Formats: sequence, structure tokens, C-alpha cells
Amino acid sequence: MRSNSAVDGTVGLRANGRRRQDGVYALEFALIFPIFFALFYGVLSFGLIFTVQQSLTLAAEDGARASLRYFLPPAAPGAASLEQQLLGRLQHGCDVAMARASWLGQAGVASSGPACTAMVEGPCVRPDGSVDSSSRCTIQLGGAAGVAAVGCGSAASEQCSAILHISYPYGAHPLVPTLPGMALLVPRVLAAKTSVTLDPGTLQLAAAGGGI
Repeated sequence: MRSNSAVDGTVGLRANGRRRQDGVYALEFALIFPIFFALFYGVLSFGLIFTVQQSLTLAAEDGARASLRYFLPPAAPGAASLEQQLLGRLQHGCDVAMARASWLGQAGVASSGPACTAMVEGPCVRPDGSVDSSSRCTIQLGGAAGVAAVGCGSAASEQCSAILHISYPYGAHPLVPTLPGMALLVPRVLAAKTSVTLDPGTLQLAAAGGGI
């Protein structure tokens, strides 16, 4: 029969072995966990960045399509000017784009949601009313009225384009907190831009008080 001291020694060795094994497991976990966490964080973070970028792209496309289908009814008897019609289309396009991307303001910081800018680019109108297809002018949404006169014609060189740009300051307001040292990998601003060609016939109809 084994003596009590021998049994106690065997039990002590086994206990020491288990403690050493537990220490090895803890060390392995401490070494592996940061790697797996960094991988998980990277997949989650860049997946959300991709989601936001796709959302902005779809919002810009929806806003541009909406600007094509919109016309501004004249507020008073008579026809609305072409410039008013163009600005109305731009405003409507931005309203639709902002509505599509409104979830970003709810998911991030409400006061720093997406921002939308829009403009119409086309040939300039000379003082005599003729269209100068060799030069390009723009009408900016929110800009001073009457600064630039744009004329839209049927010829390829006289066509007007509506350009809609929507952006979100992701670097300042990410959907997930940025880890130390990861800020350089996160884009400061995510943006999307869409351009559509305006139908001059539709613009003339709308400016004359007609509808679509």
C-alpha cells in the first residue's frame, strides 16, 4: 500500500500540473483574443462603411431620378421661369435623397446626418438670349438667383445635366466607435454623386405651366 505522503505528493503534482495548464490556457487566450477581436472589428467596421456607401449611392440615384419626374407648379398665374423649374427639380431631388439616407442621422448623430448639394450644368445664355454651346454655366441649389443663365437645347452640345451629390461625415460620426490607431483606416467622408441628362422638351413644357 502507498503511504499517505506518497499519495499527497502525487495529488500535489497533479494539482500543480493543472495550475500550469490553466496558466498556459490563459496565456494562449491573452495572445489570440486580440487577433480575433481585431479581425471581427475590421469585418464589422468595414462592412458598415460599405453599407453606408451603398446607401448613399442608392439615395443619390433615387434623388436624380426624382428630379427628372418633377415639375414646379407656378405659384401665381403665368409660367414659372426655367431657372425656377431647374431649382425646383434640384430641391426635390435632394429632398428624396435625404429621405432615403435619413437612417444615418438616426443611427449616428442626428445633428450631423447626410448633406446634399445639387446643381444644373449646361451651356451659357448670351445677353441677346442665344445659347453659347462653347461655354458652360451652372445653377447651384441654394446659390444666388439669377447669377448664371443656363439654356437647355436638344443638340448634344446644348444638353443640360442635373448633378446631385450626397455625403456623410463618417470619420467624425462612425456607426461603431473607432479603436485607437484605426482612425487612419476609416474614411473621413463617404459620398456619392449622380448625373442625369434633362429633357429640354419636358423643361419647356414645365416652364410653360404644363405638367408631366
